[in-house]
Amino acid sequence: MMLDFALTYGMKNNDLLKEILTQGVNKDDLYERINQNLFLDLFRGFPRKHELIDSNMFGYQNFYPQDAPCTNAANHIKDWDNNWITKKCVTHEVIAIDRTNNYAIIQHNIYRTRACEVCLRVDVSLSHPYQYEIPYSTSYILCGINSDDEMYFLHPLGIVPEELINKAKNHSDVMSVVKWCNKEDMGFEGRIQGDIIFAEVEPRILEILAHKDYIDEVIYEFTIRNTKMRIALSLHTHPEKKFMARDWQHDLMSLVNYIKTHSEQQDITIGNSHKVKTDGIITTILNEQLPSEIDRWSPVDIFSTAVILGSELMIRHPEHPTVKKHIPADKALLLSMQRGSSPSIQGWSD
Repeated sequence: MMLDFALTYGMKNNDLLKEILTQGVNKDDLYERINQNLFLDLFRGFPRKHELIDSNMFGYQNFYPQDAPCTNAANHIKDWDNNWITKKCVTHEVIAIDRTNNYAIIQHNIYRTRACEVCLRVDVSLSHPYQYEIPYSTSYILCGINSDDEMYFLHPLGIVPEELINKAKNHSDVMSVVKWCNKEDMGFEGRIQGDIIFAEVEPRILEILAHKDYIDEVIYEFTIRNTKMRIALSLHTHPEKKFMARDWQHDLMSLVNYIKTHSEQQDITIGNSHKVKTDGIITTILNEQLPSEIDRWSPVDIFSTAVILGSELMIRHPEHPTVKKHIPADKALLLSMQRGSSPSIQGWSD
């Protein structure tokens, strides 16, 4: 049974976090869920962090040491915890909702506070200690429900364009933010697992670098949303092996099978621990001729995109069911990360 998307417009603080963190989670698993990397961003600038959750959100009782009055009490923020519970101080708020597609935008206000260095029990402001209004910075988080584990996911939006946030706030246009996250403007087709997105492309031979009767390298070109990209397949994989031109019918899979047979197959890890395998090979986009400034691809986008050449893709992740995807003949898959994620690919061969 799929989790009921119960977020509502204007939901704040403890009501919001309790819904996100506890729905579909056993109480025994709650601490582990809170400490998952996925949720750590929620607690930046959060009053009393996990202690406040335990004592005020879930009915548990914590006893704080009260051995002696704090000598720094004059600088304590007054009624910080109570103001958060009563929502006079708002750290988390749903500012836009799309109930049709089960998405919400959460505004996250990160207050400039720290624990008192004397008693470690009460927060003090990082700015003027007697300021009535504690300054904060604002970031945004996309929230939805994963289709595979039927639990809430949270995706920090990073440098999301302000106009998209305004459209979401003023017109409930949350899907424009979702499409921006999924890089649909760059030609990607959607999520395949977690924050990993994909696109299917059709490589075509651009140049063949040959030496006498054998081939050294074949350069392929493909187009994604009007942007031309290139990959290079080197056939110089073994000093005593040569890829003979007469043996090749100009099909992509023959090259892939040759490279796979005569070189060590290497898997990669993309994003947050998504392990990628294929029955073919994994390569990168050539960066010798980067797209022009008018194109939407940045150098970071290029360097953090994997090209999968084979007939099947498999992605494993400890928090998601394994994904298997068939790749049509003479096609390739691009794998990248949603905007807002930290670009990371590990396992490339030198």
